[in-house]
Amino acid sequence: MNRTLHSSLTAALLSLCATGAYAWVDLAPRADDAVQETKRKEIKRLEAWPEPRDSNQLKVDVARLRKANTEEMGSQAHIALVAEGAAAAPALISALGKEKNKDARERITDVLEQITGAEHTRLIAAEFGDKSDVVRIWCLRRVAAFPDSGVREAAVAALQRVEKSKKPDAEELYVAALCATSAGDLSGLQRLAERAEDDWKDSGAEIRTALESVRGKEATAAFVPLLSSEKRNMKVTGLNLLAGAGEAETSVALIKPFLDDTDNTLRVAAINALRGIVDGEPPLDKLPVFEAIELANEWKKRV
Repeated sequence: MNRTLHSSLTAALLSLCATGAYAWVDLAPRADDAVQETKRKEIKRLEAWPEPRDSNQLKVDVARLRKANTEEMGSQAHIALVAEGAAAAPALISALGKEKNKDARERITDVLEQITGAEHTRLIAAEFGDKSDVVRIWCLRRVAAFPDSGVREAAVAALQRVEKSKKPDAEELYVAALCATSAGDLSGLQRLAERAEDDWKDSGAEIRTALESVRGKEATAAFVPLLSSEKRNMKVTGLNLLAGAGEAETSVALIKPFLDDTDNTLRVAAINALRGIVDGEPPLDKLPVFEAIELANEWKKRV
């Protein structure tokens, strides 16, 4: 991450600290977020994993998935474990921490991602302190995918633990920040900005999901300084981040000038930022110049 981006974000975040805003705040949902907010409230977060139908068979299936000496063996184990559902998760998470083979780990996480969801966030969060970094990283990223303020304390503790380690793992640091943000805390914003600048293509979707939980004036204040950078990539990063975190009252006027930019990448980033802030819509990808100009003109009439 370049020093200018680091300095800009640090200054903005220090300002939030000084005003007491650098902490979780109960952000009021926008009117067009009401449906999503209702859906979140309707999610029943489980307090215990379901019991497996046959513990011995579960052990056999997990072992077969790990070994997968043949493609058929791996496929059959996968099908059996998916059929078992969330009851298989504890055994699979335990196996993930023990497994050394990369392909086997991928087979395990493939199943885990099919049998776990929003209702399991509190249960998965219990593994944030697991001794295996592979388990910690998977659990943090998985929980981050389903915003849940109920795991905020655990997520922030995980982030602080990684930050205090002598040699923090870059990926664990990132997913801990991702999870803390998804849970509604602002302390990981700088880490997300670093990843957004370096790898928006692969990480942008999950960062956008996490940022929706902190959308408001505080998060906006942290990212707005990037728009005034002399560097194009930092401006794009700022627009991408504001798409998820921006608050309309303070950010729209700052984004609007980019609709007239001759750089189509900046123009598209501005369109996507406004789509996120005003309409709560996902970004459009690879807009041709002519189409981007038309959309930009439409947005200039709206905002």
